[in-house]
Order: sequence, then C-alpha cells, then structure tokens
Amino acid sequence: MELTTSEIIDVIHSLPNNEQEKIRKTLENEKRERNEKLKAEIELYKKAKQWIDEHREEYLNQWVCLEGDRLISYGTDGMDVHRKAKESGIDAPFMVRIIEEPKNFVGAWL
Repeated sequence: MELTTSEIIDVIHSLPNNEQEKIRKTLENEKRERNEKLKAEIELYKKAKQWIDEHREEYLNQWVCLEGDRLISYGTDGMDVHRKAKESGIDAPFMVRIIEEPKNFVGAWL
C-alpha cells in the first residue's frame, strides 16, 4: 500500500508530540547530512578545477581522473583511465579530457 504525502502528514499529526519531535529531528539531521555531503563534493570539484588549471599543459589532450586535487589516473584512452579509477576504489570517477582552450574567447551571434 502506497500512502500519499497528505496521508503521511495526517498520520504524523496523529502521533504524540514526542514522536513528532523524533520525526522532525530525523528529517533535520538527514537534511544537514545531505548539505554537508554536497558542500564536500563542491569543495572537491573546486580543488579539481584548480588542479586542472595548474596542470593543463602537462596533461594536454589526455583524460585525467581526479579526486579533489589528487590525480588518480590519466591517459589518452578515457575508458582505460576510467577502469583504473574504478580499480583504485573510486565509485564515481570525476574525469575530464584536457583540451587547449582559446585565450580571450568571445562568442557572439552574427
């Protein structure tokens, strides 16, 4: 049996106050944990972006897999780089192919 949101809320309202408080605290803790995880992932992305900026010339035209500012694997074959990352224990590898970016690029509609 699947309950609707309204039905779940009605059930919660029928609970004693201490049980409602447990539910509220549980939901708040889960939200806080999700936010902390998201902040940590954003921090890893920022570190990876900085690493790429600093090492672009060294790894030009190659795939790199990073965990924050730590190089996990690299090479010209993206599938091979991904496989090595998975073998090293990375569940969701952050991979990017480093290409030469034009300096001072300005795009416009003509």
